[in-house]
Amino acid sequence: MMLRLIALLALLVTLAGCGRDIKKPPGTTTIEVSYDNLLSKKHIDLPVKLAVGDTLQVILASNSTTGYQWTEQTQISDPAVLVQRSHFYAGPTGARPPGTAGTETWTFQALAAGTTTVATSYGQPWPGGAKDSWTFSTTVTVH
Repeated sequence: MMLRLIALLALLVTLAGCGRDIKKPPGTTTIEVSYDNLLSKKHIDLPVKLAVGDTLQVILASNSTTGYQWTEQTQISDPAVLVQRSHFYAGPTGARPPGTAGTETWTFQALAAGTTTVATSYGQPWPGGAKDSWTFSTTVTVH
């Protein structure tokens, strides 16, 4: 019985590492900012160019166990150009010690030609918590 259980666990571990490679759909641009990037720079500003109808995915390192989080609803300077479609937090995968960072991901869609800025900040949202400890913005040009 124990041998079967060990064999089953070994099979499950093997299969877990054989995840399918998820391809991005055409017209998707991804910006990813790691914790190393955040630790070296408090204010990150990156430009990006999209075509009308394209999708922008922004992935920022995040660690909710510290009480810090990115603002869920980003500030978009011209919502006629770009709209936020989704936001989610994903914790670390695999066997990780408590306190290991995850990521927060936003998805945006380009609606019309123009230029807009998307901004969010990383802080502790409660009264007395640290505000705007880190900021991220991207200037999006849609053609």
